[in-house]
Amino acid sequence: MTRYSKSTRKRKKKVAKQISESALNIQREAKRRCPVDTGALRNSITVDFYGDMSAQIGPHMPYAQYVEFGTRKMRAQPYLFPAYEEEKPRLMEGIEKAIKEATE
Repeated sequence: MTRYSKSTRKRKKKVAKQISESALNIQREAKRRCPVDTGALRNSITVDFYGDMSAQIGPHMPYAQYVEFGTRKMRAQPYLFPAYEEEKPRLMEGIEKAIKEATE
């Protein structure tokens, strides 16, 4: 078992909290941006957490990639990547702040 110092545990906890908050923000924004026909695609956008420091956000419909990126017959209607791009600065700033506060 690995033992971490108090400051390392504190830093890890703050970073994990920021990752969790940002993942939920991305999910919320992707659902807001998602084009709706039946609502199935929007409702399939979930967040899966893997440990404290990792989250996967995305839809579970087989046609999701065609909506996001388009096809030769259908224009792209991006919803997930723009949601990520919007949250990315807050995520990075939050991680940097968490690390800085925990080391002070």
